[in-house]
Amino acid sequence: MSEIPLKKIKCGAYVATSFQGEEIDFENWQFWRRDDGVKVESTRQGLRIFGTTEVPKRAFSGLVSRKLYPADAVLVCELKVSCDMRQAGTWGAVVHLCNRLVGDEIRTLEIPDNNGEITFAHFDSQIGWFRWYNDQSGGTFYKWRQGEKPFPPLGIESQSFVTVRVSYSEPESLFTASLLSGNKWIEVGEPVRLRKTFSAIELKLDAQAKGLNLDVLFRNCRLFPQPERAPLVLYIGSPSKPAHGVFVQLVDENLGQVISSGTTDKEGLAQLSMEPDLIYPLGGRFRLQKKGRLWETEAISRDAVSGIYPGDFYAINPEKS
Repeated sequence: MSEIPLKKIKCGAYVATSFQGEEIDFENWQFWRRDDGVKVESTRQGLRIFGTTEVPKRAFSGLVSRKLYPADAVLVCELKVSCDMRQAGTWGAVVHLCNRLVGDEIRTLEIPDNNGEITFAHFDSQIGWFRWYNDQSGGTFYKWRQGEKPFPPLGIESQSFVTVRVSYSEPESLFTASLLSGNKWIEVGEPVRLRKTFSAIELKLDAQAKGLNLDVLFRNCRLFPQPERAPLVLYIGSPSKPAHGVFVQLVDENLGQVISSGTTDKEGLAQLSMEPDLIYPLGGRFRLQKKGRLWETEAISRDAVSGIYPGDFYAINPEKS
């Protein structure tokens, strides 16, 4: 069976940045620096935020988005902590899903600071993962609370990148945070209800003492629509001849398992539902079947932030096989 070509017409991801060996794209990102002792650089390993803090009070240093995206979204990123985790002082490495822009250049401070984050922190003589949030319009600030018990470290944070997820489901106004252990998402803290109208990204250090020697890496940052409400869409056929009744399967690139399936309508369109707990982006290929004929597309490889996302749109013409 020969492979047929396909074309990706639209990527469903709002943001897909690896930070590995890339120049920072300042059309989509901006600095947020409140401590001159901390630097923010793009390196081969990822976005590095490092230095010795000079500000004796709470100060942020990092990279934040300069655009607002839809609220109903999932933020996934990988982070690694290369500094001494047990040094005295309060600090955290933060993956933060905000409601407004707060960078050095573009800000939208006129709307509520309703947000949620997952933070690997040293706080109150404890080290671990915290789920923090701020519901400014609802009157609740839940961050850096004394007595809060963290989710314990995985034990690999200084040697390997840990994948984390911050998610907001707009219909339920529900914020959740989780981290990846093996191939399973583990929830950190309880789900929280708060109102968000937009999504903005913050990758940062939250340092609250002078003289802290900090070094954190972030990589493979992606923001994409909630999978349950963002099916993958395919157009099958030529522009003037849509193919009706074609059964389509999305097949995993490694295991060969069927991830999702659907059938084209009279307009040649098929919608494939996407599971919420898969690790996006995916790798795979499409298998097409109609009246005993079978086709497969070329593979779409998963590589860093490249691959298949909820909301993707592809075009396939089997007659080009």
